[in-house]
Amino acid sequence: MIRVTIKVKENEWKGFLERSEGATLYHTPEWKEVLEKSFGYKPYYLFAKNESDEVVAMLPLFYIKSRLTGNRLCSLPFSHVCGPIGDKDALNALIDEGTNLYKDLNVNHLEIRDLVGFEGFQHQNAFSTYILDVSKDTGEVWKKLDKGSVRWAIKKSQKNGVSVSTTKDMEDLKGFYELNCVTKKGIGVPCHPWRFFKNLFSFLGDYTSLYVARYNGKIIAGGIMQYFKDGSLYGYGAANPEYLKLYPYNAFIWKGIEDACLNGYRYYDFGRASYDNVGLINFKKRWGTIEKKLYYSYYPENPESLTGNRGDLKYKLGTRMIRGIPMPIYKKFSDVVFGSFG
Repeated sequence: MIRVTIKVKENEWKGFLERSEGATLYHTPEWKEVLEKSFGYKPYYLFAKNESDEVVAMLPLFYIKSRLTGNRLCSLPFSHVCGPIGDKDALNALIDEGTNLYKDLNVNHLEIRDLVGFEGFQHQNAFSTYILDVSKDTGEVWKKLDKGSVRWAIKKSQKNGVSVSTTKDMEDLKGFYELNCVTKKGIGVPCHPWRFFKNLFSFLGDYTSLYVARYNGKIIAGGIMQYFKDGSLYGYGAANPEYLKLYPYNAFIWKGIEDACLNGYRYYDFGRASYDNVGLINFKKRWGTIEKKLYYSYYPENPESLTGNRGDLKYKLGTRMIRGIPMPIYKKFSDVVFGSFG
């Protein structure tokens, strides 16, 4: 007999994740804290327990309330892959409860960032992620990198005097936040609020670290890596555009890969990219990665996305407008709207 509940003890939750092959960082109570504290979403985490009162499955959900992008239930915002995990029979009960919540809350749709084979869901493949096998030593991984672009750029950054280190210093994190603002504004999209990065380091602990690339003592780029079980994920990256010719991205990514090898991780996830972002896809492929398609599931139908077509006139006009906003206003604007795009 399967019973669905929203209340479990943290040790039960974490014990289930340790036993579950499909568990990711995004399924953890720590990630729940990050999203709650950063964006004020209301959580609806569903757990299935068996007759022995043991957690056997879970479906994490957040209620995103937004006039800009519509009200929805999502598993999970700001998570490139996250769906129900656990016992197959128990998943039926969780999906039923999730669709009931959709009806009770009167939201626009239910989004699950994974492929779920249940009746009534529509599926979409708009993104892929790119995975590098780092289970062997760094020498073997180095051979996988494209010689004419990636390896060359790593050596060039080292020759130019770019150094990379990991840090937990809050001032360094603030420096990364400023770089992220510049990078995202240049693309023409809202940036992550400062509180999001601060909460990453407040709640994730050893699950995350910041890599900074320095030149003449100045932080010119940085990347936030996240860890769970046997995987390392390149979560967020930014750089000062004035120093791109020093190849700081290549510098800190390679350092992150080296550390992943040395610390016994089996894979390094470069994160998702949409199919219309050809430049980013090619960059990730040159690191010797394998493409993994990401399928998202929607109930009762797939909504139209504001960012689904980068060639759309509305999208182009929006990015142009954002690029023209003064930085102080841009930051405040991002603080208000960023949570809508989870």
